[in-house]
Amino acid sequence: MATTDDNTTTCATVTKTPKKTNLLDPHSIKHVLDETVNEIVLARGYKEDNTMSNIRLFLGTIIIAVALVAQFYPKKFPENKEFLICCIVLYPFICSWLN
Repeated sequence: MATTDDNTTTCATVTKTPKKTNLLDPHSIKHVLDETVNEIVLARGYKEDNTMSNIRLFLGTIIIAVALVAQFYPKKFPENKEFLICCIVLYPFICSWLN
């Protein structure tokens, strides 16, 4: 908080209008709380960083690609046994990075 000459305190401008929500819906309450916290944090000068979310989305895409390749590989089961083993080992390894 910054102090002005006449000893009044000012803080970052945040929307002071009350937000309405359905109090019987927990998802709606969480959404309003998340929006309010986001507004307060951004108003105090912090920047939003989505790097970790983007990494998780990229790893999830890789997992899906591995599963699709394992499912639709052109050879039948006895011939592609080694390839399927690699995909099965790779899948939990990448999933562990998501957590």
